[in-house]
Amino acid sequence: MAAEPNATGMARLLYLVAGAAIASWGIWASQGWTQWAWLILGGILIVLGLIGYSPWHAWFVKRNQKAI
Repeated sequence: MAAEPNATGMARLLYLVAGAAIASWGIWASQGWTQWAWLILGGILIVLGLIGYSPWHAWFVKRNQKAI
């Protein structure tokens, strides 16, 4: 199942900014295995922001369903 975009505007921007901040924390402030963990987490958030998919929206926000 492909990830359908469900986040727009500010949510995407927040994912990108948070991902960049966490990845830069991994590059500059941590050491050892935690450095890789922060980089991977930041990278995941950046990718989610780029494609416009938010797992939080998918899990917690109800979809508007049309009557058939």
